[in-house]
Amino acid sequence: MLTSQDVGRRVSVRRRVGDKATDTVGHLLELTDTELQVLRKSGEITVIPAEAVIVAKVVPRAAVRQGWEVPAISTARMQAICSAGWPARETEQLGQWQLRAHAGITGRANSAMAVGDPGRPLAAALADVAEWYVDRGLPPLLQLPLADPVNVTMADLGWRRQHVTIVQVAPVAALLGSLPNRDDLTASVTPVPTPEWRSLMHDLDAQDPDTHVAILTGPKVVGFATLLRGAEPVGIGRVSVEGDWAGITSVDVAPAARRQGVASAVMRTLVAWAGERGAQATYLQVRAANDAALRLYGALGYVTHHPYVYRALPSPK
Repeated sequence: MLTSQDVGRRVSVRRRVGDKATDTVGHLLELTDTELQVLRKSGEITVIPAEAVIVAKVVPRAAVRQGWEVPAISTARMQAICSAGWPARETEQLGQWQLRAHAGITGRANSAMAVGDPGRPLAAALADVAEWYVDRGLPPLLQLPLADPVNVTMADLGWRRQHVTIVQVAPVAALLGSLPNRDDLTASVTPVPTPEWRSLMHDLDAQDPDTHVAILTGPKVVGFATLLRGAEPVGIGRVSVEGDWAGITSVDVAPAARRQGVASAVMRTLVAWAGERGAQATYLQVRAANDAALRLYGALGYVTHHPYVYRALPSPK
């Protein structure tokens, strides 16, 4: 059976439903004496009463296809690389934790990356985090790997789980070998987002777009891909390079061009550009509830490295 050490891992749970048995597969979100919570691939959270469980076990990690191996990297190091690819305007260290603030634009840039030792007891560290964000007029928010055992203690101290994000990885060379060329599209990669690029970014902050763009242009090595069909922009994406790793974000396709392979063409442009700058592997961060994106990237060859979770303090009533 499962233990608290298995939170964050992929599991299979067989349970009784009436006079039948059914299986649920996904990442274990929570495990208590009374229930299990499993995050399914679709983003749905299934709550299973402990008394209904017949058997529950960890699903062994699938063997990586030959040629699709990526450099070995710990969860903590991957979290740090992801943070470097989405840099906040203001950061401060709390032991090994990193406090990040950027005018409230995006959760990644306005949350404490709670990875490692904060250098003080957990309750004191969480109080310091809350004070730091309140001083900046921001809601206190944590980001940490789902498998981190402190998740349970954080919940007991009032930090409630929000959405889960999946970090997925794939090697540059294998991706380039599998993604087709598109001669009907013209691609360009620029050091800053062009007006055409910005016109297709659906979640660009409407109130303060320039502050949002400051996050996007923050890494030392970053490129913005725009794909045109004739003179019309049909797809965009962004890539940043940190050592062996390239982070791919902001992939968007014009509504009229969807389901035509444009997203894959954007990916090829981004991956090729990153490979030319020394990247050996790529990573993505996808909300667990974004089933369409997970299916797309899974079809391209991406596999899960680890899930992470956000935790927030409830707003005072």
